[in-house]
Amino acid sequence: MNTNKSKLKELECIIEEYQDQLFRFAFFRTGSLADSQDIVQDLFVKLFGSKTLDISSVKNIKSYLFRSISNSCCNYFRKQQEIVKVPVDNLEFAEENENEQEEWHKEYERINDLIGTIPYEQAEIIRMRMIDGLAFTEIADILEVPVTTVKSRFKYGIDKLKTKINSKGDVYHEM
Repeated sequence: MNTNKSKLKELECIIEEYQDQLFRFAFFRTGSLADSQDIVQDLFVKLFGSKTLDISSVKNIKSYLFRSISNSCCNYFRKQQEIVKVPVDNLEFAEENENEQEEWHKEYERINDLIGTIPYEQAEIIRMRMIDGLAFTEIADILEVPVTTVKSRFKYGIDKLKTKINSKGDVYHEM
């Protein structure tokens, strides 16, 4: 019982420190507020329920968490391809979350459209650096590639985005 209490306390600290970052990371991959929240929550539930994983023994918890969310997002897309979508008439949504979801979705679409014009490897590193706020070394750990590769992909991706923005005359103040 004592180990469950210490595991819960450890998990609470991890949730407090990383939950928002992990959510943003998942959201800018899935584009769905609810699914992103589910993906992050599922990770925390698995961490607590795992009999084989000792959280305190993980060498780099941040890299472990981001790699886990990245894998979960890949699984999410695999499942989405398997689901047969059936149109539903007169579907009612809870009004309280509609505005927040709409704002998140617009931001996601705007950023995703722009980033979607460059190669995936560059786009993923830009997302991790700019949206998730990860350091180049952390990105290298998560993607399991050298830091120099991460930096060069980031630079080439940013250069391509600047060229696209300048050629269209679009202004993205956040970039």
